Amino acid sequence: MEAYKQSVATHTAIAELIQERITQGIFWPALQMEQEFLKGLDTDKVNPFVEQCIAQKESLNTVLRLICLQCTVNSGLKPRVLEHYKRDIIHTYGYQHFLTLENLEKAGLLYPHQGRSTYAVVRKTLQLTVDDVSEHDPTDMAYVHSGYAPLSSRLVEFLQVPGWRAITGVLQVLPGPTLTETQQLPSALRQRRGSGGSVQSGLEGGTALVFFIGGCTYSEIAALRFLSSRVDQGGPEYIIATTKIINGDTFLESIAEPLPT
Repeated sequence: MEAYKQSVATHTAIAELIQERITQGIFWPALQMEQEFLKGLDTDKVNPFVEQCIAQKESLNTVLRLICLQCTVNSGLKPRVLEHYKRDIIHTYGYQHFLTLENLEKAGLLYPHQGRSTYAVVRKTLQLTVDDVSEHDPTDMAYVHSGYAPLSSRLVEFLQVPGWRAITGVLQVLPGPTLTETQQLPSALRQRRGSGGSVQSGLEGGTALVFFIGGCTYSEIAALRFLSSRVDQGGPEYIIATTKIINGDTFLESIAEPLPT
């Protein structure tokens, strides 16, 4: 009974902290704007909500997260839109953030529009956005973002079924190279399993290690844990390793380089 009371007190304290966080400032409007961007709505022009956030001098991290998201889903921003955002940020938050904007461009998070947007194809093929997802009894990993599945976790899911060969077109438009390699199990382990299987075939049941280099978010971890919960359907149990746990703010802070004032 004592342990139960302690558990209730802990969960109540956590709920109060979450409630305080989501009811203050622009948390809900910013979240709604993120979800609209992820669905590909009005990503090719200056966004009134982002302009309002800059005018009210909201958290610079919040502003940059929205602009970088808009840029990513639109395969870049029109030059006049990009310059408009950069000019407003410098005027409102100060010249000391000039290098931060430069670093975002070097990192490929802010850049001019480059032809047709590929995000729509990726979103549709990988089912990154899911309507009417249940957060209480989820059937899809998209519940971790109230309707959006983390791209990295969705790729892991597709590796299991139906395999990356089914999405080669998408893999070609994603940043960075793609490498798949089938490793043969050591002979002793093959004999123990009673088959001549490989590591790749071990995705049908067993355990799979997912390693994030550079960091991962708690939502990506939650999505992979959801996949692990379906181990009774023939999938593997996922073990997650990473060099660091990050979020939107810590990620941007690692790129920021404010000049001394």
